[in-house]
Amino acid sequence: MARLRLGIVGPTDSVELILAVAKEREDVFNPLPLVYGDASEVPEILHTHRTEVDILVFSGVVPYWYSLTVPRWNKPLLYIPHTGSSLLRVFLQITSQAKLPLDRISFDTYSRAEIAEAFGDIGLPLPQIYLKDYEGVVSAAELTDFHYSLWAKKQTQIAITCFHKTAEKLKSLGVPAFRIWPTRDNIRRILETAIRTVETIRYSESQIAVCHVAIDSFDTLVRDAGSSYTVNRIEIRLHEILLDFAQQVGGSVIPQGGGKHIIFTTRGRITAVTQDFTTLPVLDTIARKLRVHISGGIGFGTTAYQAEENAHIAHGLAKRQGQGQWMIVTDDHRAIGPLNAASRYNHLLGGDNAKHKALAKRLRISMFTLHRLAALINELEKDTVGIAEIAARLDITPRSARRVMMALKEAGVAYLCGEESAGKGRPCKLYRFDNCDLLKD
Repeated sequence: MARLRLGIVGPTDSVELILAVAKEREDVFNPLPLVYGDASEVPEILHTHRTEVDILVFSGVVPYWYSLTVPRWNKPLLYIPHTGSSLLRVFLQITSQAKLPLDRISFDTYSRAEIAEAFGDIGLPLPQIYLKDYEGVVSAAELTDFHYSLWAKKQTQIAITCFHKTAEKLKSLGVPAFRIWPTRDNIRRILETAIRTVETIRYSESQIAVCHVAIDSFDTLVRDAGSSYTVNRIEIRLHEILLDFAQQVGGSVIPQGGGKHIIFTTRGRITAVTQDFTTLPVLDTIARKLRVHISGGIGFGTTAYQAEENAHIAHGLAKRQGQGQWMIVTDDHRAIGPLNAASRYNHLLGGDNAKHKALAKRLRISMFTLHRLAALINELEKDTVGIAEIAARLDITPRSARRVMMALKEAGVAYLCGEESAGKGRPCKLYRFDNCDLLKD
């Protein structure tokens, strides 16, 4: 694995400590120290170094909260938590080095429960304490005012803060101030988490991505065009657009005929182009250059087969949204989209749908096959379908397809509407789907 570009964000002393621990794993990390004077500088730091890191680790929760205000940041963010062990270390400094009693103390960042637990761990009763417990962005000046006001009124004799700038200012004002530092053990734990996080992302990005692309209502287009040349020109223009798109995502495009194409690439390239599955620029190009609706389904998988299956489902879901829509289905069966729409959804297919589970059990098929069936119904360009096509599209045997169709017939989802000759042997039964609400989310 290539070394991780690790951004370390915090005040100088904290960054130096985290950097020293990170250098214990020089085989894994390529660290980049990103020092600030005040936590409010974090958004600008992230903006400046956006392309230089794979993951960011913050010295504490406050700079992490500032990072959450940065729009469209799509890389992992972690922070070193201030745990009980950090408190115990500062208690030791107060009693052993400063020779002060642990009494009448002001704290920021920690909760009362965390402080009470720390005192309980060393067998001491909880003294009189004052808390500045907050959530979200807070300034060093605000915390300085909190601690200093209490000390000036003689309500406290010690201030314990997680802010470097607050601690330094309080000391300059004569307040006995002690700063919480992350422990090396906590740093090591977070750096291990960083390794696992990036490994997971890299594994995910290497997944195969398959895109099913089709001209909507192709049969109607052929019927109404009046000339095969008109249809051919549309297909050629679409192929050219998709070639450009395939080049953009580092993939390949294969025409399937009948207004259909398949594109093969990787999840990482799709993630980047779609800005984390929020947009798809090729749709704007299609809208400008073609006067027909083009729908698409993007599927991810650890194998080409799984990606193809999910692309098939995604395309069916896209058609359910209307013409010209695109959807994504991930390897864990999460549906995302429609892409480029003002309103998108992201949910697990059939995750807790009792109706779907009951129907799948009744049909004696998996939930995955049930979603394939729903996608097949949405993708059909004709009124009827035969057993052979159902078996092929669902990747089941003709015998299983007949059993499924009989169960769907009993459920009122399909009915027998005729037969067609299939050469030698008995005619093939044709079915039409109806009451498909049973298959909808």
